[in-house]
Amino acid sequence: MNIHRIEQGTPEWKAVRLGIPTASWFHCLITPAGRPSENRERKKYLYRLVAERILKQPMPDSFVNSWMERGNDLEEPAAKELATMLGVELLPGGFITDDRGLVGCSPDRLIANSNEAVEIKVPTPWVHIGNMLDGPNGGLRDTHTPDKYRAQVQGQILIGSFHAVHFWSWNYGLPPVYVKTEPDWRFLTSLEVQISLFLEELDETEAKVRKMGPTAELAEPPLPGHFPW
Repeated sequence: MNIHRIEQGTPEWKAVRLGIPTASWFHCLITPAGRPSENRERKKYLYRLVAERILKQPMPDSFVNSWMERGNDLEEPAAKELATMLGVELLPGGFITDDRGLVGCSPDRLIANSNEAVEIKVPTPWVHIGNMLDGPNGGLRDTHTPDKYRAQVQGQILIGSFHAVHFWSWNYGLPPVYVKTEPDWRFLTSLEVQISLFLEELDETEAKVRKMGPTAELAEPPLPGHFPW
């Protein structure tokens, strides 16, 4: 693996992940049960990455609302509470790619002096309650990551060759959700197959789009967020 020591969300971070599949989107490739995802979601993600490759412009991840901004603002106190609970030092996660730079992931933190990472969620209170009930009921039991995050967390284990990823869902006034997730080898085998198929289709689709006609040459690349969407 390759660790890029860059701050998440910066232009440098967006540039290094441009046009490559990342773990936060692996739910578009594989279900929590380890089966291929719906073709519709896979296609949408495929076309998104082809657009990034051709236009050399990051596509917006999603609509950003006040709850998402709140989550970003509260990530640091959430991380501090986890570090205190575990008795460890947490380092910035940066961006991690496989040896060939074909896929990547952005763990929120790395645990110092270990080969383990951290994935932090500070969602809305109602989503957090869902994490409490759909994951390990009541917090500190090592059972399973909530299903909607399984592909992302196992993807981080695959790309970073981590021994474990610590999942931490945190919200003021509610019990935290903590899961130490270790490799699920059966799931990882299926995930590797789906990633390989997706990468092959991604290259083929990009080539097909380019053959359909020349793309407009921009005098200067547009700044992030300056396309009309």
